[in-house]
Amino acid sequence: MTRIRSIPRPHLLLAAAFVSILGGCDAAAQTPIPPSTPDFALAATQSDQYEILAAQDALAQSHNQRVRTFAQQMIDDHTGAMENLRKAAVASGLPQPPQAMSSDQAALLASLQSLRGDAFDKTYARQQVLAHRQALAVAESYASSGKDANLRKLAQSSAAMIKHHLDMAEKIHTDLGDS
Repeated sequence: MTRIRSIPRPHLLLAAAFVSILGGCDAAAQTPIPPSTPDFALAATQSDQYEILAAQDALAQSHNQRVRTFAQQMIDDHTGAMENLRKAAVASGLPQPPQAMSSDQAALLASLQSLRGDAFDKTYARQQVLAHRQALAVAESYASSGKDANLRKLAQSSAAMIKHHLDMAEKIHTDLGDS
């Protein structure tokens, strides 16, 4: 009888996030459908909240100065992004989304909190690459075709920030030697 090896839940979550980011093999031929305005606002808030909480953990756990510097920038930039989103939502007459993470983000954060040392740094960097890829896809989609002008403008400026964060996260991830 063949024994099937169990895959730890955090690895499955990362794999699911990666698949959802790719959106299929022929992603270039697909036209992305922008999220609805409330869904965009919720996704942006959840992303910012996850980034801030994960970065706070990185400041508490990591001894790697590059990781710590990156984490502080995530706190600073995503705190500002949350405030900008709040202002844009108010200007558009929308309710502010709750400051909460998705269940998948909460699970990723929980898996990160159980790690120490190099394992923490590598996992944090890997999660940051995945989270910023997903956030960038949402922001770019809404920036190109979103219905609300205030949030579309916010998504355009956010996309530039997220792309910069993604570039930094990819560099740290590569330099830490995590595959």
